Amino acid sequence: MTEKEYSVAQIAQLLDAEFTGDGDYLISGLAPIDSAGPSDITFLSDPKYKAQLSTTQAGCVLVSAELKTAVPSNGIILKDTYLGFAKVAQLLDTTPVPEKGIHPIAHVGEDVTLGKNISIGFGCVIENNVVIEDNVVIGANTTIGVGSHIGANSRVFTNVAIYHNVRMGKNCVVQSGAVIGSDGFGYANEKGVWIRIPQTGGVVIGDNVDIGANACIDRGALKDTVIGNGVKIDNLCHIAHNVVIGEHTAMAGFTGIAGSATIGKHCTFSGRSSILGHLNIADGTHVTACSLINRSNKEAGVFSSGTGMQDNKTWRKNVARFRQLDDMARQLKQLQKAIKQLQGE
Repeated sequence: MTEKEYSVAQIAQLLDAEFTGDGDYLISGLAPIDSAGPSDITFLSDPKYKAQLSTTQAGCVLVSAELKTAVPSNGIILKDTYLGFAKVAQLLDTTPVPEKGIHPIAHVGEDVTLGKNISIGFGCVIENNVVIEDNVVIGANTTIGVGSHIGANSRVFTNVAIYHNVRMGKNCVVQSGAVIGSDGFGYANEKGVWIRIPQTGGVVIGDNVDIGANACIDRGALKDTVIGNGVKIDNLCHIAHNVVIGEHTAMAGFTGIAGSATIGKHCTFSGRSSILGHLNIADGTHVTACSLINRSNKEAGVFSSGTGMQDNKTWRKNVARFRQLDDMARQLKQLQKAIKQLQGE
């Protein structure tokens, strides 16, 4: 693999930032501040770790303006050093990219439209009437179902299952094991017997969407499941049928969204968040870890549920008290009434 090298000046230009030191100094890697070497770039976001600047061997450090004079070598000055580091990481990304072309052991169906500079890996199955736009990479053993559409510059890693009538936008990334367009959980009950309801909608995914490993996105029952532009879905998340997720919302691992929920734009869901079906979640909602969201909200804010970790003995006592809250509330109301009577109110 050819090593990528960029000068400090080139990186600063990319970040629209000023630099200190030698602008021609070459950088080819990224590393933590305590283990970075002379060819690496690193970052320092918390001023309380300023002392690490005096010992780092990094060739360049991304720092805030207040730490500018403490950089011992080359520095790039930014308001948000972590964001800068993310952009440099993209620049120096070393993830292998397969060779262009269609592997001999891959199946491409009829009436398939293939763009320029695509890569279709070993064992892939591209079914009929699929459209794959320019510069798309499809990893080994991945299946693209009938009538699906993969937008330009997208990358689908190995062992992904994309069902029929899934439309994916440009610049998307789908990690291994993801399943997109599987049937939603739809059944009617007849005298105790579950009758399956075919899911005839599709999945529509916007541009710049990332979908993590083993995430599952169900197709709609009648209308489409919709994932907006810029949405980020972590590993092992589940998006049920007819869900709509607004632009630039992000959700961490094990988040589950039940059917027909509508999620606003720019929301965040920490790990193991659960959102019940048919709810409407406002733009700018932020949900903390292990929370159950059981009602809609109309305004942005931070929402939590559940309790923090306790030793088991204390937890068992508190669970018992939770069950008594209704009785305790009634008793408190009676006491308040009795006190008012004693006070002659």
